Amino acid sequence: MDQTSTFLTILAMGAVSMAIKLAPVVFLPGRQLPRWLDVSLRHLPVAVLSAMTVQLLAVVDGEIDLRLANLALWAAIPTVICATLTRSLFWTIAFGMTLVVALRWAFG
Repeated sequence: MDQTSTFLTILAMGAVSMAIKLAPVVFLPGRQLPRWLDVSLRHLPVAVLSAMTVQLLAVVDGEIDLRLANLALWAAIPTVICATLTRSLFWTIAFGMTLVVALRWAFG
């Protein structure tokens, strides 16, 4: 997937997520949503972002790529662990970027 397609996919998924979140406010003003629907809508952005991230990391040229050559995928695993341990966006991004740079330097 090229960068333009990736960017357009991110925009479209963001628009869909926002539309789903805003639909009850626009179409059901003043009404209380059922708890199960409210909880589901709260988790929607995280679910969409997770699906996009996994797809971008694991799929290369339309094929699932779990080989060692897929450095971004293998860098993501310790980065998720870092995010879980630190709960810091800054340290997670810094760690992930550093890891990707180090892996690309070491393995080409």
